[in-house]
Amino acid sequence: MSAARRGGVAVVVVVVAVAAAAFGVRQLWRSAQGSLRSDSCTVASYSVDTGQAAVAATMVSVVVTRNLPERAAVLTLAAGLQESKLRNLAPGDGDRDSVGVLQQRPSQGWGTNAQLNDLHYATGKFLDALVKLPNWQTDPLADAIQAVQISADGSAYAKHEALAQALSDALMGVTPAGITCTFRHATSPATAQAISTQLTGDLPVKPPTVTEKTIAVPQASWTTAAWFVAQAGQLGIKTVSYSGQRWQSGQGWRSDTTAVATQVSATVD
Repeated sequence: MSAARRGGVAVVVVVVAVAAAAFGVRQLWRSAQGSLRSDSCTVASYSVDTGQAAVAATMVSVVVTRNLPERAAVLTLAAGLQESKLRNLAPGDGDRDSVGVLQQRPSQGWGTNAQLNDLHYATGKFLDALVKLPNWQTDPLADAIQAVQISADGSAYAKHEALAQALSDALMGVTPAGITCTFRHATSPATAQAISTQLTGDLPVKPPTVTEKTIAVPQASWTTAAWFVAQAGQLGIKTVSYSGQRWQSGQGWRSDTTAVATQVSATVD
């Protein structure tokens, strides 16, 4: 082989080696990004994990179903943030005999352990007591919650007001496309039909049209779209589309001219 030809072969080998190395670096970077990315949801400038977002969405759905003003959602979420960090605490995980997201105590007449681990029941019991207060809508947040919870330090609720307001704005649809979530794997992936059943159990929506991979909710709103996004990390919802916007995990909300304002659509992975 001539010297010129050997030189040409060497150049080709070097180019291939550099290209392979660059490809390897890109793959490693993508892998590192995936492993470093936390499962989280963002509202305004705040972040919660996907489990907290799902709990918050279910609690807010009780407020929506009862047709209560948004202040009820803010108070409920602030109470949950202080009592459990929006975790549905099992018996034995709370203070004394406290159970559930609001650390309500069976010994104080709130209900049984099983009832208090039902987010709908626990939230409903809190709201039952809240709306009996004469000035619950205008009282300072900590005062209103403390009158229901009777905590050792009622002032602690106040520090959660800003996050509770941001969550409420997003989940009640006051802020369109107000919540976005990122996750690697769904915690409890569900079928489209199972997700539709959970949705209709949470929110007062019209019957969805369901296929193997899609759920279409007619005459829905940003409240429904936010519910899908907040539950996505738990249930394995892949995309949500509504009113010119489309959400996908890791990409957030983006413009989509095919997303109509007459229905909220979701797809499952």
